[in-house]
Amino acid sequence: MRAKRTKLLGGAAALLLVFFASCVLLDGSTGWFPVLGNLVSAARMRSYAAQVYPELKPESPWARYDPEDGGYFLAFTLKDGGGRRSLCYDLGSKLVADERRRTVLRKELGIAEHPQVNGQRACWDARWDPSEPDTPVVEIRIGFGDRNSAPVPEEAAMREAMADRAMELYEDLSPRTPVHSVSVHYSHEAQEDERGGSLWRSITVELPDGTPLTREMVLSGNLESR
Repeated sequence: MRAKRTKLLGGAAALLLVFFASCVLLDGSTGWFPVLGNLVSAARMRSYAAQVYPELKPESPWARYDPEDGGYFLAFTLKDGGGRRSLCYDLGSKLVADERRRTVLRKELGIAEHPQVNGQRACWDARWDPSEPDTPVVEIRIGFGDRNSAPVPEEAAMREAMADRAMELYEDLSPRTPVHSVSVHYSHEAQEDERGGSLWRSITVELPDGTPLTREMVLSGNLESR
């Protein structure tokens, strides 16, 4: 009997070890293990909410996965029974998207819902790391393109144009709050992807610890296509 019990305990310990090892692997991945993705994401959002919204309680220990945007969602309700809101977590960036808090911060900083930089529509976004819920992680993005009749630029010229837009955007928005990521996207109507839509090229520059953006960072950045 004792040998059987020892064997069962050994098997349970092995399964637990596999579970924790998978959690470690998941922490650096984008969630290839769905069950753990739901559990880990829910835990991170609960940790964030406990610090920022102590009046809220999670509706479930399990986060819902949205395959369209690749994010995990968890709903919360007020502990007194009134009101409801939801948070989103991205396993890749390990950041929480809190739309209500983002909107409040954006308005406090005097940033428009859709900032315009020299006539180009831009995007400003803030998310939060559950381990540092008082520090917003800010990302800014701008897209632009040329019509079919315009000449298709060589890569060097395209990078120059992308650097122009990125620097304009950064110089306009960075005085409001530190920026942690800048991305610029370019498309040309004459170029299509495999599905017949516009082919977009983008450069994203990460700016850890308040590193200021320079033009050279954009010119030498990794050029991606989609």
